[in-house]
Amino acid sequence: MTTDLLYHEIFTKHVMSPSHPESPERLLSAMKHIQETGLLEESKVNVVEGMPANLDLIYSIHAKQYIDMVKSKSESGGGYFTLDTAVNKYTYDAAMMAAGAGTLAMDRIMDGTSNNAYVLCRPPGHHAEYDRALGFCFINNVAVAAKHLIQQHGAQRVLIVDYDAHHGNGTQNAFYTINKVLYIGLHQDGRTLFPGSGFPDEIGSGEGEGYNVNLAMYPGAGDRSYDIAFSEIVEKISESYRPEFVLVSCGFDGHFSDPLTVLGLTTSGMAMMNSRLNSMAKNLCGGKLAFFLEGGYDLDIVGKCSRNIIEELSGTEVTSYSDTHDESENCTQYTRELIDRLRRSLSGIHF
Repeated sequence: MTTDLLYHEIFTKHVMSPSHPESPERLLSAMKHIQETGLLEESKVNVVEGMPANLDLIYSIHAKQYIDMVKSKSESGGGYFTLDTAVNKYTYDAAMMAAGAGTLAMDRIMDGTSNNAYVLCRPPGHHAEYDRALGFCFINNVAVAAKHLIQQHGAQRVLIVDYDAHHGNGTQNAFYTINKVLYIGLHQDGRTLFPGSGFPDEIGSGEGEGYNVNLAMYPGAGDRSYDIAFSEIVEKISESYRPEFVLVSCGFDGHFSDPLTVLGLTTSGMAMMNSRLNSMAKNLCGGKLAFFLEGGYDLDIVGKCSRNIIEELSGTEVTSYSDTHDESENCTQYTRELIDRLRRSLSGIHF
């Protein structure tokens, strides 16, 4: 088994402000923990730098005028898009390289060069809209990868599972009206967290009706709720859909120690999702699986969870950590009610 780790030094040069939570240190922590596994030296994991994305592909997800603006502000030395989302002189190049890393990962998996991949990149992408930067994101890396699979590899069924604590609004909107991409998001309820979207009644429209699934989790929801959500929704819908490729937007901000959210996952809970996603990919699409880094702002947790992903993908024993967190019965009951509601709304499509 060969696993690719897509990484480039340019990812660490994009900085929005000295104290910003979406910092280069996130990747440095991840790389430190991954290197400690010894898998890079053993050649069980290949570090692949990649190249900038094709602009025509980017324009299939984002407006040219918007991308030109990102480039212009970067070339001028920096500028703000929102109060918390800004560029420096490296941002455009880093964003293009991040999107390109994703498409290269798709190509290498599709041609059999590698089995699976972890795209360890910055800036993240799942909040980036068609014509605006948002939530620390500029180019939607996972959406670009999905579109590349459709356009260049003829994929008809691509599954995106997004377990970042924040709803992937940009990814949802990119594919809301088509059925070639099934988006399943597990995130903190938008009534309590940015970007304020991703509710259960957002199920897609037109040909895409039923192919957008949102599990808006009660604040405090942790390992038990996510286990139930995987058993009752993620796995069952995925089996019905029969994807040809599984893409994962992994955000580690669902961990109970994250400073920006109030979910209750542990590192074991994150590892559980990774393991089940890996098993799904093996059972449904020959193991074609790629993870894309999104959020996560506790540096130690980003490192540990990144290590766990690489261990899972490479078939190595996954390191266990001692962090624990208790989920309230209110959270669990809310999750069961949410699942019942989703099953009713998707009845006749996936159930």
